Amino acid sequence: MPDVVETGVKGLDDMLLGGIPRGHSVLLAGSCGTGKTVIGFQFLFKGAEKGETGVYISLLEPSDKALKNITALGFYNQKLIDKGALKVAEMTRDVRLRGTDFSDINELISIIRSVIEETKAKRVVIDSLTALCESIGDTKRIRDFVLELGLQLMNLDCTTIMVSEIPPQTFKYSMYGVEEFIADGVILLGDFERKGELVRTLQVIKMRGVAHSRNKQVMKIIDEGVNLMPMFKSEAE
Repeated sequence: MPDVVETGVKGLDDMLLGGIPRGHSVLLAGSCGTGKTVIGFQFLFKGAEKGETGVYISLLEPSDKALKNITALGFYNQKLIDKGALKVAEMTRDVRLRGTDFSDINELISIIRSVIEETKAKRVVIDSLTALCESIGDTKRIRDFVLELGLQLMNLDCTTIMVSEIPPQTFKYSMYGVEEFIADGVILLGDFERKGELVRTLQVIKMRGVAHSRNKQVMKIIDEGVNLMPMFKSEAE
């Protein structure tokens, strides 16, 4: 059995036979409203509880707004933030301070690496990888960037969730079609309409080193956080 880290989402850890293999970089793909941010923070708070420092690297919104959206959930713990066990880094601010832009691949890698080294993070969430790739533009340079990012993250001995934004109601894992081939794992979030309600779903597409379940699960965001249940059980309720 590989050394794994619990995600904090019980049903997901069961599917992965305990959790994500330590050191893996996992693509968490989904469209707007499918629960990507909640899963990312639940993963970080679970690690912080276990003494593993985490960092949420945000490109899409300020740190206070990112945290505000999850404060009502049961896994949120302000004490862990206050003592520095979990931090939110705004990458757009770091880029501006360095006087560079997002098209410089080496500079992007350098900033991400420095954030992880400074925080001594063992768990990392990058939200989003899509935003980074969009700023790079060229497909070959995107592939070079994602490959180098994966190598750097592995060398830093951290387990990483990289958020991938995809269009709604589509069976794809990334906007550029290269990210999923370089990631160690892919978790796909989606939704479907049932009786006029959009039902969220989660499916593990791949996870290297783990004989995981590929069954699609119904995903609900409840007071405690993300909860999974089998499709047939959900349909019976």
